[in-house]
Amino acid sequence: MTVQAEHSPRLIPLQASFNLRDFGGYPTGDGRVVKRRMLYRSGTMTLLTEADEDHLRALGIRSICDFRRSNERKAEPTRWHEPAGIAYWSRDYIESSGVLSEILKDEAATPEKMRQAMTHLYREIPADHAPSYSAMFAQLARGDAPLLINCAAGKDRTGVGAALILTMLGVPRPLIDEDYLLTNDHADWPMLFGRRNTKVARVAQSAPELIAPLLAADTAYLDAFFDELDASHGGVDGYLASIGVDADAKRTIRALLLD
Repeated sequence: MTVQAEHSPRLIPLQASFNLRDFGGYPTGDGRVVKRRMLYRSGTMTLLTEADEDHLRALGIRSICDFRRSNERKAEPTRWHEPAGIAYWSRDYIESSGVLSEILKDEAATPEKMRQAMTHLYREIPADHAPSYSAMFAQLARGDAPLLINCAAGKDRTGVGAALILTMLGVPRPLIDEDYLLTNDHADWPMLFGRRNTKVARVAQSAPELIAPLLAADTAYLDAFFDELDASHGGVDGYLASIGVDADAKRTIRALLLD
């Protein structure tokens, strides 16, 4: 039997969000469904209007897991959670995987090199961001949901985080790919770059063909991530165990998030 995803809109109706959407609603392999309005994913939230912020607070989100480096958070701070007392988690680190501007440091870059760099990046993410994903699952195991996870674009670090959650919940891989690829429909790069004066934004204007592989959600990238988990941990379950997600945590999270 082919499992189909729901086709209702996932984007939250906001004026100035970037790639902010609900990633619940997917059926699992054992006939259950991931609850809607419990899991959200996003890119930067610094552009939100006051009305947008009010709307997000009204969703009842209890915790945020921000995967960005400290310099990213300083440049584009998230503040809407503060008046609502929403738990906010972040960490300081120096690893560059998931930070698109780091890839552009190659002066001999070509589109193919950019694509290869992205594939390599997804092989680095499991180790580089293990503390972030451990914290994300700890939030869920404590019942701190609805949960919102985010990074700068809501695509790479966030895309992997969402894929890990959906895999642990039993969502079939084709639907995980489907959720990941929605970034290609919903990430409004022209809007974002029009409000930024960053290296990535400047290259997007001067060499769009060069930066295209960096901005795309490509299943080959996600394949590289899962291949790395197979090679280094024997699969997703082994990786989850390595970051502290034990059988009790899995049961608690599944009870929280599945109908």
